[in-house]
Amino acid sequence: MDFSKFKTSDWLKVGGAAVFFIFGFLNWVSIEGGGIEYDSGNVFDFFWTGILPWLFVIGTGVLTFLMVTGTMKQSRLPWPLIFLLATGLASLLMLIRLLFNPLENKDLAESLGFEVSRGIGLYLCTLGALAACAGSFMGFTESGGNL
Repeated sequence: MDFSKFKTSDWLKVGGAAVFFIFGFLNWVSIEGGGIEYDSGNVFDFFWTGILPWLFVIGTGVLTFLMVTGTMKQSRLPWPLIFLLATGLASLLMLIRLLFNPLENKDLAESLGFEVSRGIGLYLCTLGALAACAGSFMGFTESGGNL
């Protein structure tokens, strides 16, 4: 395999997908209270802000890898634009999960005396999605795209 074919944008897409894949299995939510610390949830516990971004980012990383290595031939589809839209939407959904509510019924848990916070997996997956989005934007502009 010739890694010299990979551009910086390709490395960002593939690396962001790898980070998202690995750290998606870590805890996204941490619940503490009453002397008990409970880490809960991962990427598969949230559909709109977990599974959907996971599919978009992993799909972009896999397709990028296959195209750069020559295993998959590029068709007439505008792949750079598709990758940019997919990773952009994934990044937006991840930022929504990160910034607003890390857990449904958070208010109920907090009213019972528990503290609900974000887990390390959520932070790292958000960084992976943002890296893939940055790589997709770079790839889009390299292909002659202009926003």
